[in-house]
Amino acid sequence: MAVGVVGMISEPEMAGEGDAPQAVDLVSHTDRPPLPGRFGAKPWLWALGAVVVTSAVWAGVLQGTGYGRTAAPDLHGYRIGDSPCTNHNLQPLAGRLGAVSFGQGFPEINRSTALDHVSCQLIGWSTPGDGWTTNYTIAVTVDLHKKTDPAAEFDAASSTERPTPSGGGDSYSSLLLFLDDHARTSHPQGIGDRANLVTGQYRQSLEVRHGGAVFTLTLSGTDDWDSSRGKAPTNADGSPTRPGVTDTSAFGKDLVPTMRSLMRALTQPASSS
Repeated sequence: MAVGVVGMISEPEMAGEGDAPQAVDLVSHTDRPPLPGRFGAKPWLWALGAVVVTSAVWAGVLQGTGYGRTAAPDLHGYRIGDSPCTNHNLQPLAGRLGAVSFGQGFPEINRSTALDHVSCQLIGWSTPGDGWTTNYTIAVTVDLHKKTDPAAEFDAASSTERPTPSGGGDSYSSLLLFLDDHARTSHPQGIGDRANLVTGQYRQSLEVRHGGAVFTLTLSGTDDWDSSRGKAPTNADGSPTRPGVTDTSAFGKDLVPTMRSLMRALTQPASSS
């Protein structure tokens, strides 16, 4: 026992003759220099790196599962080829107008990865032979939304607002269209996902949303006097015997079946030339 004790006491003396035993601090190591190449003197850099790596891992996981990605709206097979404003596509409305001839306006067609758009017009002329000519305009717009579903915007739009007049015509005609006190809004069922029909005295309008496809069909008309016959006839108060715009209220009921015809036409494959 005595030998063991002496040996344990004498071991520190082997470090160097005359040196006193050094106590070892097992708790504090603040006097040690930082370990190079690893934690260093700025451990917050390692914490920040861990956050970045973790975020990248989660981003990869969410991207793989499709989190936050919205599906493209269903276009139900609709496609835009040439101008849809033809006499054939716009029946029975075009046939009901009693026009003696029709002409197509130059269509505006735009295609992109997000949206296909077309706007066009079919114009019919009716000449009863009394010197007046009635010009009927059937206007069509079609928007095929490929990326963003238009349902929220379409359904939230006010259906009680009166339609503003389309471009064209003089200020008097535009004023009459805007101040159409007879305009009423209804929502026909069984056509698309939602439909807004506005029927007035001077302008008829139908909007339909079906998936990502939005269709608009409008009818308006103007009365023009044949200047070759001289001055236009007037009433006793000097006003023209016909207003600048035509009463189209009789054709409001034809918009829904005409829209069905148009939508059907835009699901047909393009004809080969």
